[in-house]
Amino acid sequence: MALHIVHFIGPINHTSACAVRNLCLQAVQSGATEIELHMSSEGGNMTAGFALYFFLKSLPVPLTTHNIGSVESIAVVIFLAGHKRYACPGTRFLVHPLHWGFGSLVAADHARVSEWRDCLDFDAERYASIFLEATTAAGPATDIRHNLTGNARIFDAQQAVQAGIVDEARQAELPPAGSTCHWWN
Repeated sequence: MALHIVHFIGPINHTSACAVRNLCLQAVQSGATEIELHMSSEGGNMTAGFALYFFLKSLPVPLTTHNIGSVESIAVVIFLAGHKRYACPGTRFLVHPLHWGFGSLVAADHARVSEWRDCLDFDAERYASIFLEATTAAGPATDIRHNLTGNARIFDAQQAVQAGIVDEARQAELPPAGSTCHWWN
């Protein structure tokens, strides 16, 4: 088995999503038979996050995700791409209302505002569907739709096990030097 570990700590944006994608592609091209993504992220751009999620789901090798700090917002969706999922004790997951930044935009018409609302609703439903699909094996479903439009919800590592976000709360461990290839951003 050729295990490759991708280490990612930081916000989700187009640059970081492309970097994680490229590291995973390099790992596969270098003979990886399994990839672990050790991650901690405050979330960020939803478009980049959903794109990275669907990319990770397409990998031709098993993917394990491990929360090594905090996985928040759209980073939760990315985390759920793992075939196996773990969280270090003391870590957390944050599900909260989705939002968009408007950068330097100073004006918008009714049609544009309506379009943004529809996109936010679509993304909230897409997020909730991915969450539900990934966590249903744990038992009773945890409906997070109201957390995506109302009050935020924090899951500690043990609550994440109960909700099916992770398979187990356990400390991340790095294999002995030389037995694993490490990639970082």
